[in-house]
Amino acid sequence: MGCGSVSLKILNGICLFWFTVAGIGLAVYGGITTYLILLTNSQQVIAEYGTVIPSVLTVILGTFLIIFICLGCCGICRESKGCLETYSAFLLLLALAHLAIGGYCVYTYQNSTEYTSSLRLQMALDVMKNVENYKSNPGAMDGVQFWFTCCGANGPSDYNRLGLRDLPHDNAYPGSCCTNGKICSRDAGDLHTTGCAELVYEFTQVTNIFLGYLSLAVGATEILAALLGICLSCCIWRKYRSHWR
Repeated sequence: MGCGSVSLKILNGICLFWFTVAGIGLAVYGGITTYLILLTNSQQVIAEYGTVIPSVLTVILGTFLIIFICLGCCGICRESKGCLETYSAFLLLLALAHLAIGGYCVYTYQNSTEYTSSLRLQMALDVMKNVENYKSNPGAMDGVQFWFTCCGANGPSDYNRLGLRDLPHDNAYPGSCCTNGKICSRDAGDLHTTGCAELVYEFTQVTNIFLGYLSLAVGATEILAALLGICLSCCIWRKYRSHWR
């Protein structure tokens, strides 16, 4: 093969290495954010606003990307025109999916004021509801307070105001509100003083915006890699055609 074909092989190999890293990264990061969003967002928010959908789709598309890498490796190593064309076609489909997800996330979570305002309000109401129900269902709030090192919806005072705690004394707070993981008081100095409602919203918003830009970047490189794969397939076809003459 000529210098152009060798260069295309090298470029396609670089793309495959990048996609291996990107696919694993997308699957792992998407899995972590899926878990945290399911843990911290209420079922109503997830069902109504679909906050976990971008993370779930990131895991799925990252897994598919890893699978399609095998086709690309086979096409490059064996100079298989069919494998390269199939690999390129699937990359284009993945690129469209990534660009669609990325555009949706960036527009919805960064530019849609109506959506984000409604989401922030609903999350604040849900976190406050979990605080009010802490005595009967402590797990819903403990998970949020542990992961985000926060306490209450707007702060520890929510527990004092509601008076619904089942704790040893009036100045005590749940262990998930404390740095030592045990029941503590405000005077001890190890109480988390930040409210959880805004942190839950910011985490969900920032996570989905980041996933949006990441999807756009991966989608753009997938289009480039698909074009490189098609070019290499054409070089292989010309090589075999010259042998037939």
